[in-house]
Amino acid sequence: MAMPQRDNAIEEIKRLDALLEYAVMHGEKEEAERLREALKRITESF
Repeated sequence: MAMPQRDNAIEEIKRLDALLEYAVMHGEKEEAERLREALKRITESF
């Protein structure tokens, strides 16, 4: 994976992680599950 592409993926993971934390804290179960799936897709691409 090229450096810029890897850097973009890392930033996307950070963003999704923050959104996931917010969704969990506020009891938004469906949104949390959607975000977990998005994180899973990104991390599996490494």
